[in-house]
Amino acid sequence: MVFNKILVACFIFIFTTLLISQVSANPNSIPAPKIAIVDIQSILRDSLSSKEARKKMDAIALQEQSLIASEENKLRKKDQELQQQRSILAPDVYLQRQQKLQKEIRKLQKRSRNLNQVLDKSFRRTINKIQIVLLDELRKLTQELNINMILPRSQIVIAVDDFEITDLALQRLNKRLPSIDLKLEKNVNNKTKSK
Repeated sequence: MVFNKILVACFIFIFTTLLISQVSANPNSIPAPKIAIVDIQSILRDSLSSKEARKKMDAIALQEQSLIASEENKLRKKDQELQQQRSILAPDVYLQRQQKLQKEIRKLQKRSRNLNQVLDKSFRRTINKIQIVLLDELRKLTQELNINMILPRSQIVIAVDDFEITDLALQRLNKRLPSIDLKLEKNVNNKTKSK
């Protein structure tokens, strides 16, 4: 949601700047509006680079979640064994082992939270890179098609399809950025990782 607002603000800023530069070049004539519409959400959903990024994210998440699930099972077994030994262990030994087990459980929970945070942050960063390239391609399209304003589809109630440039923008984005590296700052084990 925040990204949409930022993207809309960027569009408005870029095209207002273009409009002002055209007006200031010839202050006596205001250009007729030449408007295009683009569905940013569908481009970000359907572009090759965003699909690849999602696929990589899913693969990393699946791999890490299976490792975490395996460790959860080991901790459950340890807990069951500890519960079975409770009657034969001295209370202080039992308490010490239980605290150690709880510490391991908290560490695993933290690892899982960190994994989600790292994946979310990395995906947002990747989408931001895609948006930057998309904005540049849209800027080029404004010059090529002699457009002085592009509006996001999400802000339009009714429009003629002739104004729609989503497919053209998607084709250009796919041509310029067919794939993208997904960079993770660190994985759950605090190692630098790049996929």
